[in-house]
Amino acid sequence: MSDERTTDCLSPYRWMPITDIEPGMVTARPVIAGGEKQSAILIAVGSTVTASTIAQLINKGIECIAVQVDSSTIPSEADRIDQRQRYQDRLGEIFGATPAENCRPLFDALVKLGPDQA
Repeated sequence: MSDERTTDCLSPYRWMPITDIEPGMVTARPVIAGGEKQSAILIAVGSTVTASTIAQLINKGIECIAVQVDSSTIPSEADRIDQRQRYQDRLGEIFGATPAENCRPLFDALVKLGPDQA
């Protein structure tokens, strides 16, 4: 992660899967990881992401982060369709074809929220 930080932390942002993050993108929300009893901030708001940062996030099991957007990072309609499909596929990987009854409220909330809102 670069020490370079932006000062505009109120910029519009979008949640993106780690697999779509590229070096040079800027975090819009803190990246936090942790267990049941403790959490740690891994990346502060406004940090510029590097290739090393992406590798570390993958190693820690982080699946998505919020990045600042500008007109060059707003996805096309084709990209949005692809993103929605990948979202549905990932929910299928996590919950299976039929979610367990005790997981159903979470599954339903994630479906309702969808990738456009997340």
